[in-house]
Amino acid sequence: MVPPLSQEHKSQLSLLVKQDAAVLNDFCGLAAQFVKHGVHPKVFASAAHKLGVLPSQVEDAIRALVFLLSHSTQATATKMEFQDLITTLGFTEAAVNVLTDAYTDNEGELKEYLKKMGVQIPHYHNLEWRFDILVGSRALSHIAEPLITLQLSLDTHTCPGSQTNEDDGGGKQSEPVYDKLLLQTDPNNLVHMTSVLEEALHEARTHHSRRIHRYIK
Repeated sequence: MVPPLSQEHKSQLSLLVKQDAAVLNDFCGLAAQFVKHGVHPKVFASAAHKLGVLPSQVEDAIRALVFLLSHSTQATATKMEFQDLITTLGFTEAAVNVLTDAYTDNEGELKEYLKKMGVQIPHYHNLEWRFDILVGSRALSHIAEPLITLQLSLDTHTCPGSQTNEDDGGGKQSEPVYDKLLLQTDPNNLVHMTSVLEEALHEARTHHSRRIHRYIK
């Protein structure tokens, strides 16, 4: 089920509700362009001149349309659920068909857009570990202090501002660069951290967590 739109988004979409299917189809094209690489302000001015409205109104309408499409994609709305939503907004049957085509035809681009707009975090790449134990010192000849050293490699090439693979000049991609974190802990703390992470994974599998994740991913 698609969560309802705010009154602000409904107000911004009201400009499109008044247009015929042909004009709405042009707006869908602009929305698709906006998702891929943005829209130049001159386009807003040109469309506003044709419709006799302000450029800011056109921009708001396109942004609201992008939100409508991405909002429905994020909620994994079916074709029928999407049609029900836009019908309640006051769109005609012909307009509903145009919007539905835009929703289904741009599914891949909308998912990529949502990924770019979401929170970017490093990804796990590799983990190396070493187990050390101190068995004696000048002060104490009989001790046993175990210590675990962990080297965690994180892939950050998908995060904003991170390094990406570049051509080395010979037509080959250079090796990716990973961030490495060096951690040390004793076995008791490691067991505790493992327990906390297992609880977090269990919580992430609950219905409530999956529903929240669906709307924020």
